[in-house]
Amino acid sequence: MDYIAQEKGMVVGSEGGNDFASSTIAFAHGIETPVIKWDDEDMRKNKTSPYYVGGYWSPNQNVPEKYAKQVPLKEEYKQVYLNPVYSVPLYKLVYNDSVITTHHWEWGSLKVKDEVGNRMLSELLYNVPPLYHLDEVEWNKHKKEITEHLKVWNEVHEKAVKEEMTNFAYLSEDKLVQSVSYGKDIKIIVNFSNEDMEVEKTKIKAKSAYIDNQGKKSVYTPFEK
Repeated sequence: MDYIAQEKGMVVGSEGGNDFASSTIAFAHGIETPVIKWDDEDMRKNKTSPYYVGGYWSPNQNVPEKYAKQVPLKEEYKQVYLNPVYSVPLYKLVYNDSVITTHHWEWGSLKVKDEVGNRMLSELLYNVPPLYHLDEVEWNKHKKEITEHLKVWNEVHEKAVKEEMTNFAYLSEDKLVQSVSYGKDIKIIVNFSNEDMEVEKTKIKAKSAYIDNQGKKSVYTPFEK
């Protein structure tokens, strides 16, 4: 990997982002959302199942269903892979300013039905680049979601990516209100709960984020179809 990156000047990435490769890889696309259940037949083989993720190829040359089709996750998988209560960004606390982390290419930002907004909030909180599979059809379908999210995310990320993640904390007993700091003067608080909350004398709406970006303060609620 060192040879490819240093001698050939190519970008090297991985799915797992293991520590031994951290000095060489630029990105790891399975740290945030990994591959979910290769062996679940409802997701992988049963085409009549609502959980079927779709096939690898597209008969009409559009984005294949595996990447474009929005599907729900079974509750047990949702709890393990997407419930923010169980999210502790240990990797980002070490490598935020060194390795870019994002979702596995099979589980893009828009893939999981009814979780798009929560994943947008996670991307903002944990400084995770969104992952989209786009053609003209998908762009027209999701343009507003994407552009409104990126306006907010980009402004934070362009600064936060150059800083260490300096703090992470749960701010509510149920762990659905979380705070992250980058460097000395970027702080984000996300309220993943379904209720408005007051945190540190700041009111944060349900499913929203409070952003203090080097003194510029704002509240963001993702748009979700």
